[in-house]
Amino acid sequence: QRQKYNSPFTLKARPTSKWDNIVDEDEEDEPIPVAPDMTYEPRNAKRQHEHFLDIRAAGGKQVCNDVYVRNPDEDVFWYAGKVARVSDVSLEDCIARQWNLIERHATNLRPIELYPHRGNLQIWTAPGDSELDVAYNRPNIQMIRHFPKAMNSRDLSNNLIGFQGEIYQQGEEGFRTWRTDEGLPARPEINPGGETRPPTDEEYEQI
Repeated sequence: QRQKYNSPFTLKARPTSKWDNIVDEDEEDEPIPVAPDMTYEPRNAKRQHEHFLDIRAAGGKQVCNDVYVRNPDEDVFWYAGKVARVSDVSLEDCIARQWNLIERHATNLRPIELYPHRGNLQIWTAPGDSELDVAYNRPNIQMIRHFPKAMNSRDLSNNLIGFQGEIYQQGEEGFRTWRTDEGLPARPEINPGGETRPPTDEEYEQI
């Protein structure tokens, strides 16, 4: 149900007006400098979204990763979107360069759970398009934790990477998963054996 990227029409139909509500606050509290092209502003978010679409179209899911953001005091990992990068860019640099965009977007998505912890949030990644495996707590999906570092356009051009932030539809609660400090499922696997259908309402209750 989360594979919005399969249809170019669906991707382009995402409500762009929601970017207009972006406000970048408290940048003086950032532990590392934020490059001007990665401040959480509409033009930057739209540009990185467009870069994501271009890179995704050229390289497929192999150049993409799902992104989750976590309050380190909790075991809940909130799905925040996807990143894409050209083949010679490391995933670590892709996340570090766009750290501010990802963190700010996640705190806007989850103002209660994440916003109070901005500046101290963890960013984790999973393989691209692995939402169903994550939802079923497949033991072979181990998320990778990333760490912030100062990067700017001289280190990595913004057109070599992209970020497609999650956008909630009306009434949508948001996708989350429970994980250990090692990025492994913290709850038992649901329907072992490779089930590929979306979980039922009863199974979501177990999740």
